[in-house]
Amino acid sequence: MAAPQADSEDTFPQMLEISTRPWLFELSQKYGKNLTSFASIPDAEFAAIRKQGYRVVWMMGVWALGPYGLHFDRTNPGLLQGYAQTLPDFTQADIIGSPYAPVEYVTNPQLGSDDDLRALRQKLNSMGLKLMLDFVPNHSAVDAPWTSAHPDFYIHAPKGTNPPYDSTRYLPNGIAYGWAGWGAGWMDTAQYNYWNPDFVNAQVLNVLKIASLADYIRCDMAFLTLNSVISQYWTQNLASWGYSAPQQDFWAVAIPAAKAKFPEVKFLAEVYYPWQSTLQQWFDFTYDKQLYDRLVDGNLDNIRGYIAGNPIQYHMKNAHFVENHDEPRAAAEFGSNARANAAAAVSMSLPGMRFYFMGQKEGLHNKLDVHLRRSASEPVITWTQDFYRSLISVVSQPVFHDGQWSYQNVMSGYDNPVTNWRLVAWKWTLQQQKVLCVINYSDTLGQGRIVLPDALPVNGNNTIPVTEMLSGAVYERNINDLQGQGLYVILQPWQAQFFSYV
Repeated sequence: MAAPQADSEDTFPQMLEISTRPWLFELSQKYGKNLTSFASIPDAEFAAIRKQGYRVVWMMGVWALGPYGLHFDRTNPGLLQGYAQTLPDFTQADIIGSPYAPVEYVTNPQLGSDDDLRALRQKLNSMGLKLMLDFVPNHSAVDAPWTSAHPDFYIHAPKGTNPPYDSTRYLPNGIAYGWAGWGAGWMDTAQYNYWNPDFVNAQVLNVLKIASLADYIRCDMAFLTLNSVISQYWTQNLASWGYSAPQQDFWAVAIPAAKAKFPEVKFLAEVYYPWQSTLQQWFDFTYDKQLYDRLVDGNLDNIRGYIAGNPIQYHMKNAHFVENHDEPRAAAEFGSNARANAAAAVSMSLPGMRFYFMGQKEGLHNKLDVHLRRSASEPVITWTQDFYRSLISVVSQPVFHDGQWSYQNVMSGYDNPVTNWRLVAWKWTLQQQKVLCVINYSDTLGQGRIVLPDALPVNGNNTIPVTEMLSGAVYERNINDLQGQGLYVILQPWQAQFFSYV
């Protein structure tokens, strides 16, 4: 199968998230030697990633960390209890520190230098891959240099509050812990103050630096910097110190500044309901957690309503996933590899970024905690590997990037009671090629008909080949039937079929 052109791949890129230090630990075991730096990664590993059909590699967790965070991660009782559940035989050496408590945006010296990171990007680009790096806008590590050099860059307890401060919300110096607005604060982090214009200027420089090193920037919990969100959670604190909301949101300043200097850089936002559409004003792609949640829930009416009810422009700017470092493994969360694979078939055949996580295509069940260098060992599910090999290859084709997408209705078949409601379908069209995607997202056999008015004769012959792309099976069908009664499909539980025709 011919590889798509670069400009085609970049429309809806296939992105692989790699947890960098755990991956290096895994590679060390694979090669029987200590691989700890960017420079030590064999070229063959990236060549294999490229060959599989990925366009973007997210090297998650490359920035410098401090001793405070590592000590916290190795001693906090709640975290230790979580490690014991995730990795029962963990040791202190397995605890490597959260990548989301950076002290500053310089390369973690365990991995190399900024020059090594530049060399990695150059190598990836030469192989046809693009590099994504993290930006953590909401907070820094507690021991970041700015907490002492620029304490006004952080939100503090309300002015006039006497120490000792509430230890669940504030450090002993009064700086607030990083917080998402629900649950407990992240007690290894310090909350930034986006209503301080000096801080905003400094933070824009951080974005520019990352943009100089990466092709894509993934922005952690990006919605937390919105002025409306800050107002909801921090108004009392900030107003007491004389701060008020700026006229522009941070992203309205930072992203245009980055694109002015680095026009090709793209941004991905981690975002949750209801801020997805808001962030799509500025971001190239945003997390599609709403689709993920509906797929987990499994209500087909809600899934259909979400996909069919939102405009194509909205889907095009989403990053679709069935697992990542924050979510459970898909095979565990969806209850089976079969259902997880069906969820992937739905997600990765929609317009938008296609977002995969390391270990997903192997069908793994055991979560890789971000604080740890390994997950509990388990066998690879070979038939899930085969499924992803086919899926990624198919959705790498230009029709899934440059084609026109449209939702399709599935009509009832000839069964009684009818089961067409178990099926979801949409179509991609690029010039003469059409691809009809049909997925049975249920635990029972489903069948139905999809009318194909655009089926055309081939060399004057009304009987045309219809190729099921995931399996390679070819069916001969009459265009009068396809245009009239429709293509009749029968799908097993959790089965996907992608039909190519002209």
